Amino acid sequence: MRSRNVHKFRKKKKSSTDLAITIAVAGLAGFAINDFLPKGILDTNSTFREAVPTPRGNIKGLARIIDGDTIEIDETIIRLHGIDAPELQQTCQINSKTYSCGIDSKAYLQRLINYQDVICNTINTDKYGRDVSKCFNYENIDINSKMVSSGNAIAYLYYSNDYFGEQTGAKFKKDGIWRGDFIEPYIFRNSQR
Repeated sequence: MRSRNVHKFRKKKKSSTDLAITIAVAGLAGFAINDFLPKGILDTNSTFREAVPTPRGNIKGLARIIDGDTIEIDETIIRLHGIDAPELQQTCQINSKTYSCGIDSKAYLQRLINYQDVICNTINTDKYGRDVSKCFNYENIDINSKMVSSGNAIAYLYYSNDYFGEQTGAKFKKDGIWRGDFIEPYIFRNSQR
């Protein structure tokens, strides 16, 4: 009998030790993670601007919309990574009726940004010297993704497969330009040269 009680005691002692180690590791991990999280991210009263500071080398500010896949922040021209939107002068068709899909695309991007700050993570620079970036609006929504999933841009598969899934969904739902007929923007651009 006595050996059973000793065994139970050791088992409890081991469980208590394991629990103490787990708590200590979790506490240290919490301190370590806190150093890497943006300041105030865990504060439920903080706003987007306070909670997500601009990482070094990225661009943050109010954006001027140039067209459906290009914006400007503080005199920096930014091309949205992985997407290609209809050109401003480009038209598309639905049921044999022509509409200005390039202007519609720009208007949709304007609604996504809604005159609020945008944060753009620069991936590289294109041959025209523009920053090629993945951008997020004030609600932390991936603007590039939303432009493709809404059918207001196509996934620029020549450069990236990042938004292939969004494009597949938009085609299936017949959203935006997928409701009718259109020339892919890069083909349209080449035909205008």
